[in-house]
Amino acid sequence: MITDHLVIKEIILSHCAKGPERCDICKKLVSEKKICLLKISSESKGRTMRVMEYTIDDKKGLYEFEVEKIFNEEADAIKYSKENNVPLELESKESIISEDDVAEKPKTKEKKSKMQIIMVDWRVGRFIMFFMITAAVTYGLEGTWQEVLYAGAIGVLVAFTGFFLDYISDMVDDKKSGKLSNPIAKGTLNPIFAVVLIVTTLFASIILTIFTNEYVLIPIGILVLVIIFQGVFDFMNTPIVRAITLGVLQGLYVIIGALCAHNLNVAAGLMTLFLFFAMTGGRAAGDTRDLPHDLKVETMTLPKKYGPRGGAIFMLVNQFLAYGVGIGTYFTGVFKIGFLICMIITVVIGSIMSIIFVIKPTPKVANIVNMLSFGILGMLFIIGLITGRLTPIV
Repeated sequence: MITDHLVIKEIILSHCAKGPERCDICKKLVSEKKICLLKISSESKGRTMRVMEYTIDDKKGLYEFEVEKIFNEEADAIKYSKENNVPLELESKESIISEDDVAEKPKTKEKKSKMQIIMVDWRVGRFIMFFMITAAVTYGLEGTWQEVLYAGAIGVLVAFTGFFLDYISDMVDDKKSGKLSNPIAKGTLNPIFAVVLIVTTLFASIILTIFTNEYVLIPIGILVLVIIFQGVFDFMNTPIVRAITLGVLQGLYVIIGALCAHNLNVAAGLMTLFLFFAMTGGRAAGDTRDLPHDLKVETMTLPKKYGPRGGAIFMLVNQFLAYGVGIGTYFTGVFKIGFLICMIITVVIGSIMSIIFVIKPTPKVANIVNMLSFGILGMLFIIGLITGRLTPIV
């Protein structure tokens, strides 16, 4: 049963779900706060609503809310609170946090080693994963050892280019939100050095295509253009388009691997769709994980526009599409039974995670789902490609 909780708080009003970056009225409202009577729902009502951090029954989380009444004067709010026995939390430091004020409670800073800083700033784990995915696709599609190593190297270099282009385009918003995964926003990486790194890694990946397949230049070019367009054109920063572009970018690594193996076949196309749907849906988990930060900036994300549960349902639908395509890949006859076994395990684990996320779409759960998806599910995909190869490698 959904329980509604009433409270009087000072918040920033919102005109519509488009947000201040796409609505002139919302943009004007950002500059002022109003004292409002809010109705906070303990459970999602399944429609587009704003969310905020609040404590209900000693349980702190992100809850949907509606504005029931706006008070012109603080005295009116105090009078209404007394007459109707509604909590007044104008001075509370704990309760509701609006889009322009949301921030996690400051945590005690732990001293991190240089290695930990490098692992976070340079996303070493992600780059290893991209090397393995691109190389594993080439291996599974009957590539030689030389082709496998070239594919993995191109995958890492293109990932470097993509990540640091993304860091630069998101630098301003990430600095405002305090997102710690962007080293340029944190000040631990010089923007000029990032540009040098982008140019160097992109040029290196292009050089490697000389030794593999010149057609690899096509997915590399598409990947770079998508990231640049996303940083320049506003229409590419809508929640659904952002999710789709993430899926496209991940699918391009399969294309790179298949081209390096000179084996761009139906199975490669289905694997591309597998990663496309998986990562398109996975965007919801990443956005929900970052929701406390993203509420501070104008960028509209899936949970901000459709609510955390709406984003989780979006992920669930895309995951099931990915699993259907993944299982279907086996029946092309390109892989042995090892691939199918890994896909079945992926479906079981992934489905359980996605359903749990729909039931409890919180940033904490989203973070766990996001990490397990990249770790366990990504590794199962790689193992499936390796064990599914039909012939010995040369």
